[in-house]
Amino acid sequence: MNLRFIDWIWRVRGSVDTGSSQSPAAVFSKIDILFQEENTTRRIDGDTLTFTKSRQRPQDKMSVFDGGTLRVTDGVLRFDMMSKALLACFLAPLMFYAVGQLGVAMDKWRNPPEVVAAKAEAAKKRQLVKPEDVPMNAVDQMLGAPKPEKKKGGEEMGKRNRKPSMTTAYVFMGIFFALWVVGHFLENYLFRSRVRKLLAEEPETSLDFAATPA
Repeated sequence: MNLRFIDWIWRVRGSVDTGSSQSPAAVFSKIDILFQEENTTRRIDGDTLTFTKSRQRPQDKMSVFDGGTLRVTDGVLRFDMMSKALLACFLAPLMFYAVGQLGVAMDKWRNPPEVVAAKAEAAKKRQLVKPEDVPMNAVDQMLGAPKPEKKKGGEEMGKRNRKPSMTTAYVFMGIFFALWVVGHFLENYLFRSRVRKLLAEEPETSLDFAATPA
């Protein structure tokens, strides 16, 4: 099965111009600081760098990625990196949608339309009965008990009769889909920005402090 058509969901690809004068070894040397993080391993094979990450720390600027390859050819650095976090953000809306639909289906199964209609009719009849119309007990009258007041049970009854809906599911679906969109494009931009910055830095030159002859 060719996953090339769907792996863009959890993979971040792109390229950065390195200049034809810089060799792959020089490029990897300049950006090596990005892979000097705990629980990160990297291997360089000619013009290709392969890295893997596990148990990423929040301080890691590339913590969203779990592995990938970087290749330098013809003055261009091409990267292909995988992220389980992006995959989770993409699948989360599907999970919330399924849970919401399951809740609605369960409510329909437990409360068929005829039962719901009967409950609504009974609730309307109860609301038509006013407390002041109900005669008081003779003992209560003799003891001077106050007349019953109208109960404020409409709101509580409404909460009990509130039916499951897809509104909450849609809200969480939107949140996680937005996280996926922002994360997918933002991480691509941030990685290219970091690489450009590191490639633009001049290599440090070491000073020769050897003693000169008198």
